[in-house]
Amino acid sequence: MCVCVRSRRRCVDLTEPLTSTCVSSERQPSADPSCRSEWGGPCRTVPIIKVPPHSQVNGTGSSLAFRCEVFAFPMALVEWRKEGRDVVLPGDDPHISVQSRGGPLKFELSSWLQIEGAGPEDSGTYRCVAHNDMGSVSASAVLGVLGAEELSSFLSDSVSEMERLMDATHYDQDFY
Repeated sequence: MCVCVRSRRRCVDLTEPLTSTCVSSERQPSADPSCRSEWGGPCRTVPIIKVPPHSQVNGTGSSLAFRCEVFAFPMALVEWRKEGRDVVLPGDDPHISVQSRGGPLKFELSSWLQIEGAGPEDSGTYRCVAHNDMGSVSASAVLGVLGAEELSSFLSDSVSEMERLMDATHYDQDFY
């Protein structure tokens, strides 16, 4: 029986004989048969968006943020874009900022797009784009920025819909 000295996975060429039982025991059954290198660290992968941004509705003048968490090896670069604009945000817009940090886990990156003093012109679809040398992936969310009357009407309609759904749900029934 082999005991591995390193706890890191290896990506190996499955068409050639395995050079050690240690590498053999580390091989995942679902490993990509086209993998051609043996090296320490996780297998190289296209970015995976673990937490996508979520759509939201806010009032004029509010501050808001979209979040996007990505896993990738090698590490991904995360960019934010707004549909209809051919620039990486924040661009030269002083009320938009982008922040990123490593984590929460190894080989992950968390990124935020923050908008201060949102106005109706900020409404639209925002996209988190993650890319590395293996490829790219994106996820989007819609932002609606409403004036006071529109927001009041929207919230009233939303509460009415939630009440209707709750009235239709029978919480006292046994489901087992």
